[in-house]
Amino acid sequence: MNKFLQNKYSLSPEGARKMSRGVIYSALLNISFMLPMLVVFTFLDESLNIYKFHTQVGYTSSYYILLVPLTVICIYFANKLQYDSVYTTTYTEIAQKRISLSEHMRKLPLSFFNKRDLSDLTATIMSDMESMEHAYSHAVPQFYGNIISVCLIGLMIASLNVKMALALIWPFPLGLGLIFLARNKKIELEKIHHKEKLKVSDSIQEILENILAIKGYQRQEKTLDEFKDQLDEEEQKHLRAEISIPFMLGPISSLLRLGVLSSIFVGINQYQSGNLSLAQYLGLLIACLVIYAPMDACLAFIIEFMMVEIPNERMREIFEAKLMTGQDIDIKSFDIELKNVSFGYDDRTVINDISFMAKQGQTTALVGPSGCGKSTLAKLMLRFWDVNSGQISLGGIDIKDIDPESLLKHYSMVFQDVVLFNNTIMENIRIGKKNATDKEVVEAAKIAQLDDFIQTLPDGYNTKIGENGSLLSGGERQRISIARAILKDAPIIFLDESTASVDADNETKIQKALSKLIKDKTVIIIAHRLRTIENADKIIVLDKGQVVEEGSSSELIENKGLFYKLWKTQKQG
Repeated sequence: MNKFLQNKYSLSPEGARKMSRGVIYSALLNISFMLPMLVVFTFLDESLNIYKFHTQVGYTSSYYILLVPLTVICIYFANKLQYDSVYTTTYTEIAQKRISLSEHMRKLPLSFFNKRDLSDLTATIMSDMESMEHAYSHAVPQFYGNIISVCLIGLMIASLNVKMALALIWPFPLGLGLIFLARNKKIELEKIHHKEKLKVSDSIQEILENILAIKGYQRQEKTLDEFKDQLDEEEQKHLRAEISIPFMLGPISSLLRLGVLSSIFVGINQYQSGNLSLAQYLGLLIACLVIYAPMDACLAFIIEFMMVEIPNERMREIFEAKLMTGQDIDIKSFDIELKNVSFGYDDRTVINDISFMAKQGQTTALVGPSGCGKSTLAKLMLRFWDVNSGQISLGGIDIKDIDPESLLKHYSMVFQDVVLFNNTIMENIRIGKKNATDKEVVEAAKIAQLDDFIQTLPDGYNTKIGENGSLLSGGERQRISIARAILKDAPIIFLDESTASVDADNETKIQKALSKLIKDKTVIIIAHRLRTIENADKIIVLDKGQVVEEGSSSELIENKGLFYKLWKTQKQG
């Protein structure tokens, strides 16, 4: 059972083992509810014998007084064992699963995230996991436990009278069969509803991200009307998915009740034939009523399994996604070499047969028209993706053989789009080196030309900067990013035109900070404004995913190729 549960519900080995225990205790709990019926049966049987045959009292009143609390205690402990093994275990398993999911996603290549948008992944981490948590705690162990208990109670009834047991049980497998026949349609409706929910999440995210443009162009009314139409569509899909439940459960639940009627008629016949005593007949009728609670529950659990199948499938898709692997290798030198590197997204080639070397202690600039592959090439060197063919090596070692996290220890990145957290300036800079002292953070901020600005703030380095640094200017945000890189002090620096969107005063400060950062490092610059890389040791000119020129700024201007055209256009502009 452990292997079955582990594979079916994507459980850990320990989680599957505890879930199996929960199944057993769920079955025991259902059976424990038969104990009061056994007490009643014993009392009825004895009372009828006394009345009919005038026999002496077999059990004293003290016997029943003792039996009732013992029955209650048995039910209590069965309930406690079931609760501890199902709910406590489930919440622990889901907590571990959330952590495992986060750890797994952390090691996935960026190519995976390109295929899944933010709202989709958020839904998987939050909503899907919550659905699975409810199913694991309220459905899985109880369903299998109910199946076991129904079978055991059925066998107990069969031991007294086989015909009455068959008359009672026959609607149950028929009801299960009918639900499984409707399964595909239900899952299809759930998938349609799920896609519609993701569209609504995407729209909410898009509206919030573009709220300034929406207000600025007075599109509030049109945007809200479009969003309302989308919500109405999602509501319709939701209703279609939900309305199928009562249409399935109502008739099938009524079908189960036919078992009670048939068992009553069969029981009367068996009593009249002398195959059942009156006490046995009454006891079996009580058992028949008790057994329908787990039967009904099984039907509801099956519906929940159908609803949770999509989240479980999406979760499994993430866990089965191929991870980037490698070893923690000691890197001695920091030359980056590309040999015949090619890469593409799906069927579209972005990088085609590129070769060059970025040497330690030199600045290598990547330039070219928009869409030529500059940023993609930088991300390949960072191993955010793996190349389709060719090789990228660091210090003579193929980066595919290096663990991605170990590889990134050697890189610092200052990109145009800075990511900051709603925390203090101190903690945002400390991201560069998590165990850095406050003194080290302040020193990095001074080198990044930040200290004078920070001293003007009421709380200084403990000032919170808002979501993604919303309370700071573009130049201030860039300098925090540079301070992080200075604090990390990695031997390889990646710069993505970090001064493109700042004013002249901030640009001067950032250039001064960068000059401190890149000293004696392997520096890769993605350049849009060519005047910023005039002093680069090597310039790689890209066009349509290929290297078309290579050399210093003066050499490339003299050659009058693509670089010269770009330089001339920017100079005239």
